[in-house]
Amino acid sequence: MEEADLVTVICIAFNHEKWIEKALDSVLLQDYRLKELIIADNGSSDQSAGIIQEWVKKHSMELPVSANFKSESIPYCRLFNEMLNLAKGDFIVDLSGDDFLYPQHLSLSIERIRQVPNSAFVFSDADICEENGAKESYYKGNEVDDLRERVLARGFYQTLISRSYISSPTVVFRSQILKQEGGYDETLSYEDFDIQIRLTSKYPVVYSDHVGVYKRKHSHSLSANQYRRYQSEMLPSTFRVCEKIREMNESLSEDLALKERVLFELKHALWSANFDSAKGFVNLANELNAKGLEFRLYKVWLRLRLDISWLYVQLT
Repeated sequence: MEEADLVTVICIAFNHEKWIEKALDSVLLQDYRLKELIIADNGSSDQSAGIIQEWVKKHSMELPVSANFKSESIPYCRLFNEMLNLAKGDFIVDLSGDDFLYPQHLSLSIERIRQVPNSAFVFSDADICEENGAKESYYKGNEVDDLRERVLARGFYQTLISRSYISSPTVVFRSQILKQEGGYDETLSYEDFDIQIRLTSKYPVVYSDHVGVYKRKHSHSLSANQYRRYQSEMLPSTFRVCEKIREMNESLSEDLALKERVLFELKHALWSANFDSAKGFVNLANELNAKGLEFRLYKVWLRLRLDISWLYVQLT
């Protein structure tokens, strides 16, 4: 494949001493040669920074690489945008320091996104690895066939409103569009839901039929604490994204998809006893004219502030 476009991989590490070297090696070993690597250590308290420094010394002659070290941790979206401003690439990858890329991920992704010149990003399948070592694909069974149909139907924005459908570590962004749209929203605690929604509301996206990333699930990962008991940092951000979607929506079917998402998030907010977030979701559901027994039960649950989060922890 002709390599005329530079790819910038932004790798952000936070207490990833067990995995960061593997993540960095995976960038070096990509069969796509025209790439640069920007590393940021977000105030790690373990040995991540030292491992990064040694890796850069060893490999700085093999690819363009820069390393940035924060003395204190700052919000992820803000840090990513700082690194995005340094990026020279035509395409951008957001790589977590605890994941790694398979060797052909960049070449296959770039080949696919070039086929749709105005697309905002390309995404693919991923291997999801549990702490016990069990591994499975992100997409199950016939989901890939269904996915292809949804992407081609150009109604993917509506699909992403109702449920998470993309393994975010696999995404390769078109740099010009990502920067034009302001990068990640720095008021949010996490990035993927919001940026995928904002981009798919304006631009086509494409799916590449390959497994591109090895993603680790562990107790310290951000996604593992999405519905953290009492103190979820992510639920308030999810609510703000849902409010944005309410403003962006242009059709009844999109509002119905949002109502489905809001009720889903409300359920988990109640189960995890994040009652302040639950109140916001109830108000938004009312604006969307939510009805039915399920919603009435949720409102009673919120009014009573019934805390059974101990059971939720056991079940999840």
